[in-house]
Order: sequence, then C-alpha cells, then structure tokens
Amino acid sequence: NKTYVEEIEQGKLQAEVDLKKSEIELPIVKGGVLGAIQDYILKNSFIKQPAFALSAALTVLSTLIGRKYEFEGVSSNLYILNIAPSGAGKDAPQQRVKDILIKINCSHLLGAGDYVSDASLMDSLPNKPVRLDIIDEAGGLLRNVNQGGATFNTKMADILAELYTCSTSKFLGRATAEGVKGECIRPNVNLLCSTTPAGFSEGVSYKSIEKGLMGRFLIFLGEPDKRAERIKKFASLDDETIEKLKDLAAFKPPNSNTDIANISQEFMSIESSDGASEELDKAFEEYDEIRINSKSSDPLLPIISRLYQQLLKLAMIHAVSRAKRNDIPSVNVYDVKFAKSVIEYYYSNIQNLLENDIFRSKSEENLIKM
Repeated sequence: NKTYVEEIEQGKLQAEVDLKKSEIELPIVKGGVLGAIQDYILKNSFIKQPAFALSAALTVLSTLIGRKYEFEGVSSNLYILNIAPSGAGKDAPQQRVKDILIKINCSHLLGAGDYVSDASLMDSLPNKPVRLDIIDEAGGLLRNVNQGGATFNTKMADILAELYTCSTSKFLGRATAEGVKGECIRPNVNLLCSTTPAGFSEGVSYKSIEKGLMGRFLIFLGEPDKRAERIKKFASLDDETIEKLKDLAAFKPPNSNTDIANISQEFMSIESSDGASEELDKAFEEYDEIRINSKSSDPLLPIISRLYQQLLKLAMIHAVSRAKRNDIPSVNVYDVKFAKSVIEYYYSNIQNLLENDIFRSKSEENLIKM
C-alpha cells in the first residue's frame, strides 16, 4: 500500500531512533530536600542530566514517605523511566540514590534490580511493602512485560499496573497450590528504570500503552550531546538534608480512622490551600477536556486518564520536600504549578515518542528498519 508506506516514511524517517526532546522545560525546584538531592546528584555526575537528577530525587522522596502520606486519596509511589543513549549519564543518578538511602540507614528500602518472574515481583510484598526497585537497562524488562512470551512475563505487566493502583487499598496477590501469596495492604512499590532509545522502541508498542502499564510511567529524556566534566572532588549531602531525610524515614503517621480489610491504617492526609485547590480544579478540568475530546481509539487515552493522578503525586512529594522539620506538610500553589510543569513535560515527551519512536506493529518496525 503505497500511501501507507509514504505516511510511515514521513513520520518515522530515522531507523536508529533519535529521540525528539520536548520543548517544554522542567520546573525549578524551590528549596527543600528535593532540590538539595537534585543538586547533590548533579555535582556527582560526570554528565550533568538535570532531568535524571530530578527523577531520581523524586523516587527518593516517594519511597521515604510511602504509606505515610496521602493526598486526595492518592499515595506517593512513582514509576519513572529515564531514556538516553549509552554513555549519556543514566547510571550516576541511580548510584547516588543508593548512596543516599544507605547513608540514612534505609538500605532496607532498596528492592530488586530486575524481575525474573511474577513471583519474584510479588512474594516479598508482605515483608517489604515499601521499596524502590532500581532497574538499569530496563529495555529487556519492557520487552518481556509488554510483548509477552512466557506466561509469567505477560503477567508482570498486569501485576505492576495493579500494584500502582492498589497503593491505597489491598493487593490480593496470586493463588498457588500452597495458598495465596503476595497479598499486601497499601503496597508502595517505586520504580527507577533506565534504558536506551533503541531499548525503549523495541520494548514498547501501541498495544502495551493501551494495556495501561506505560500510562503509569513518568518518562524523562536525557540530552545526548551533553559534554562530560571531570570531577576533581565528589560532593557530600549536607547535614541538614540528611537529618530531614532521616526524619521522614522515622516519621510515624497518626491513625487515619480508615480501615482496610478490618485493619486500622496509619497515614496522614495532606490538605491544600485555597489557591492550590483552585489550581487543581483548573488542571482537573483541563485534563478531563483532553480525555473527552480524544477518540476512543487514541493510544494516548490510558496516559491522559492518569495525568491528574500523577499530578497529585508530584504535588504531594514537592509539598513534603518543602515542609520544614516537624511541620505538617500542606500543598500550596507552587507545589501544584511545579507538578503541572512536570506533567506537561512528560505529556509532550510521550506524544513525541508515540509519533516517532513507537511502532504500531512488527511489520511497521521492519519496514522502517529496511
């Protein structure tokens, strides 16, 4: 079909997948431990990638406050995917995150570096309901969970999607001959993944986006032309930030007067200021308008339907980061604007990726490669 071939060639001319970066810039973190962690990561990175430093800082906070705070019925857990060519600085943020958690005596929050099966993903949840899984070179994982093959691979995509959604309810686990395994109340699994453009293109398809898992990932793109800088002396995280992180790790939330499976839950509900509530109303209406005006066949629909939920998570994390020690966090206008800017950056990126780097089928991929 000549018309179809020409349409594909116009939209996807590059076989090697050269990512088109969003024109929307990421927001500036105003103070708080989030900004301090981002600066620490950048100072200790040979290749400075602000987007990756921010994404890694977000996962540190999302893990430390997991199951302790909720905002409008949403928990803090995040799935993050960093994409950049090999040698462009994906590894340094991941290593610094490990260093931070070890420094504040929270190495127990570090989870798996890869998933072998659905059982490896679930069975540790009752003993480790809050964790951060740092997965380097996640192209293989994306390919396994999104494109299938063995049954346990295809199940992993569904389990990851459900774990993300069950962070404020109960995850029911899996049935085995020995009984139910992996059931957990309010699991808080966080993912910090990285891959190359080719790994992303090979591992993600239109179908995988429609199934919903990729709609739960926040995607950050690195700058491939960044020059490396020699580090003469590695920086340390300042004492004030370390103490604040230790406070977050040790914080014991009050009883929430909420029961799940007849078990009383302990977490703090974060409130928002009047101005922040107005900004949230605007964002909710804006995202809902996008959803209503999208066709039912639009592959971005699962992503659009999650935009507001992602915004709430980011606003909550920024508010907790900004709060002074022993203060009760509250979401203000800038927290919402910060979160909205990150969402706009992410949504622009995923639109570009869908247009240029994700194939409708294996036939289309092979045609482009030829």
